Amino acid sequence: MSGQTRLLSIIVGAIAVGAALIWQATMSTASVILTPSEIINLKQESRMRIRMGGKVAAEGLSYAVSPSFVLSFRLADRDASDKSIPVIYRNIKPDMFAPGRDVLIDGDWKDGAFHATSLLTQCPSKYEPSVATPD
Repeated sequence: MSGQTRLLSIIVGAIAVGAALIWQATMSTASVILTPSEIINLKQESRMRIRMGGKVAAEGLSYAVSPSFVLSFRLADRDASDKSIPVIYRNIKPDMFAPGRDVLIDGDWKDGAFHATSLLTQCPSKYEPSVATPD
């Protein structure tokens, strides 16, 4: 094998190894986006990070600050609120968090509850200006 062919083989090999490392890093941090009803239908506990979106249900909401922050609530599908799952979030409750609010959470499904590691509340989709009152 000539020197030029050997160099080309080394470059192609390095590119292949780099591509494999990038693919593995991407797959290990990828999130699957599911609804609460899809989580209910999972056949086994999750071994991967899951991203889930839905509406905060009015029932089952509690927030403890002592001895540690624990926010517990139920998350329902946006379209069908009859199916909901329990969510546990061990951090400070976001300011915009409220029943009926759309949220996006990351975490794991285990022990019959969704254990959230991040919680994002979505802003209301409509801007409602204040109503001017006559003086």
